[in-house]
Amino acid sequence: MTTLSPLTRRLYKLPHPPIPPSSSSHTTFPSFLAHASRTSLPPTSTTYIGTHYEYTIQSTLRSSALLLHRTGGRSDAGTDLVGTWHLPAHEHPPRVLVQCKALKTKLGPNIVRELEGTFASAPVGWRGTGVIGMLVSPREATRGVREALTRSRFPLVWCLVGLEGRVRQVLWNEKVEGVVGDGLGVGVVYRADAGEQDAEARVTWDGEDVPEVDAVVERMEVMQRRWFELWGVGEERWEEVLGVVERLFPFEKPLLYARDGRVSGLSEEDREVVRGELRRCQSTT
Repeated sequence: MTTLSPLTRRLYKLPHPPIPPSSSSHTTFPSFLAHASRTSLPPTSTTYIGTHYEYTIQSTLRSSALLLHRTGGRSDAGTDLVGTWHLPAHEHPPRVLVQCKALKTKLGPNIVRELEGTFASAPVGWRGTGVIGMLVSPREATRGVREALTRSRFPLVWCLVGLEGRVRQVLWNEKVEGVVGDGLGVGVVYRADAGEQDAEARVTWDGEDVPEVDAVVERMEVMQRRWFELWGVGEERWEEVLGVVERLFPFEKPLLYARDGRVSGLSEEDREVVRGELRRCQSTT
């Protein structure tokens, strides 16, 4: 599964995902399935169903531009997944807290209050403004849930995703648009499945499907290389370059969506300051 290197996360000023507890026996979908087989974990148990659903959601929502990481463990404070939502035209992707509820029973408004509570106990990097809460369940949102979603003072998203991983519905309140803007939408795709037509919801931005995470990561890596080329050094000095830029211009990062094709927000004069500092550092080593 494509993901971001620690250097890329640091360069784009993205939070680093929580480190899985040392007692964790799995950190990926395949390793969970191997663990379940090795320990004879019943597929009908709540632990199996819940964990399987979390990994399914982590994989499924990549098609909605969500790069998610499983928190795992009993001390996750109610948050199952954390990540970033890489919507088009967003140089600073909003951070996301995700709760997965693979429940058979009907969900009530209390589930929304529980999601709201995760904001106060969110891990480092997912606190403060610009954070969206997301509730994912194979059960439809009842009227009470929809009303609680609308009334909430937090930016919240509801996703109806089947246990098999098909997205069927996406809802959000106005607070979400306050974070991401008003380009967010949902399209419906109909496809044949075992001879029957079945609808699938697709997240859109300005009427177009959002890119999948693999495409986002590829774009970030291309712009990362272009950004480092500005400084005229080899890849072996990238860490050094980043350290100098962070010290001199702490808000600088590669631009992904500049209309004029620029990859840096720094002026040529500022970039020359960085190059001069790099030359000075090299002369003293």
